Amino acid sequence: MKVTRVCCQGCGADLQVDETIRFVTCNYCAAKLEVVHGDSVTHTRQLDRIERTTSQLASNLKVIELQNEIERLDREWDRDREGMLVRGKHGRVSEPSTAGSLVGGVIAVIFGIFWVAMAAGSGAPGLFPLFGLVFIGVAVFSIISGTSKADRFQRSRSSYETRRAELVAKLEAERRE
Repeated sequence: MKVTRVCCQGCGADLQVDETIRFVTCNYCAAKLEVVHGDSVTHTRQLDRIERTTSQLASNLKVIELQNEIERLDREWDRDREGMLVRGKHGRVSEPSTAGSLVGGVIAVIFGIFWVAMAAGSGAPGLFPLFGLVFIGVAVFSIISGTSKADRFQRSRSSYETRRAELVAKLEAERRE
């Protein structure tokens, strides 16, 4: 058994260790040390510094992962949102709304009823009142379709906002640690 002198990386004290020993605690400063036996030199490394550095790197990695997750979620929402937007006849883009669908549909139904009444009152041939009924049917379908789109949009937005708030809270907690 060969005894080797090494220097503590924590306080600089001389320590004597057996060549078979891999880990030691300094009797003077209580630093946890790894004894590194090389071909020509034996030295120590302070383990708690390595542990702190490793812990800091893990924390930094977690922050980066959360930031990337938020960015991915934002990109997905932008893509999904773009697909759910309503485009007007002049290229105007807007979010689907239940109120807009109802107002537009009710106006179209009123127009259809007016058409049927005018066509029936004027004694026009059978196709003219029928056009009004078709117009009413399309308006009702439009109301149902529009409110469904608006509901799906609101649910998707709510889900996105909830998930994003959760990730931001995790990110803030990780940064505080």
